[in-house]
Amino acid sequence: MEDLDKYTGDELDPLQASVRVVARRSSNQLTVSSIESSTELPIAAGVSSSAAVTVAAAAALSLATDRALPNPETVAGLAFRAESIELETGAGWMDFLACTYGGVREIFPSHRPLAAKLAETINIPIVLIDTGQRHSTAKVLASKRDRFRAGERDIRHYAERASVIVSQMADALRVENPDYPAIGALISEGHCLLRDRVRCSTLLIDECVSRCLAAGALGAKVSGSGHGGCLFALVGWDALEPVRAALSTLPVRIWVFTASDAHGVVFLPADHQPDKGATHAGPVQADQGVRHSRSRR
Repeated sequence: MEDLDKYTGDELDPLQASVRVVARRSSNQLTVSSIESSTELPIAAGVSSSAAVTVAAAAALSLATDRALPNPETVAGLAFRAESIELETGAGWMDFLACTYGGVREIFPSHRPLAAKLAETINIPIVLIDTGQRHSTAKVLASKRDRFRAGERDIRHYAERASVIVSQMADALRVENPDYPAIGALISEGHCLLRDRVRCSTLLIDECVSRCLAAGALGAKVSGSGHGGCLFALVGWDALEPVRAALSTLPVRIWVFTASDAHGVVFLPADHQPDKGATHAGPVQADQGVRHSRSRR
């Protein structure tokens, strides 16, 4: 346990930080554990992969330590401490709450963050595009915070307008039959703000956004902290193949998600009670739909 605070900056850091945070919480009474993490999604690319693994590890280790299902608030809190505080990334609460609770949610960051449920799922395909460009999330977030504290006009405008967009999108998603074209327009407006005001897009991301919209996507924007990584597009069924074709000549990888899961952290029967079905720590899983390459770590 004495070596757990020696981070090397590799893909195992989130797992290591989760172990350290849970061990500290349990007064170092953590039982011997073997953790395997796998994903089909790009890592360090703006799709919350580090948050997902810290949430999953915190949940599993808490179950092993406490011999009881952890509540979602505890899981999200441990994951937040592991990445944002232990690894000093400066990440906010959004990714950890989203991964813990699942579903379509509006995140309210505060002293006691809240993940308000808007809907079970989004009933329209989402195309995820990985540009292969990578960056340091911690450095990007620090730069944005410095610009905001300095009172930079562009970043302040972004913060004010983004809050309005989030509120409008939440209202649109809350209804029984969402207006997806209107939601798509808000998504694209968000990208324009990130491109022009925050200046965190790239030429390749902008080209992908342009091609998606020209091929019929309802909206598209950079994902995560930008400066590379992924973007996503909201695409109607009739435009799905045209969008894929429009991107086919670019140096990108594409995933198509045709369904999503309303659940967050899920404990399988073997994890706790062999005679019962899967139990949710809260009402997570994300990668559903058309799947492509597989990577493990």
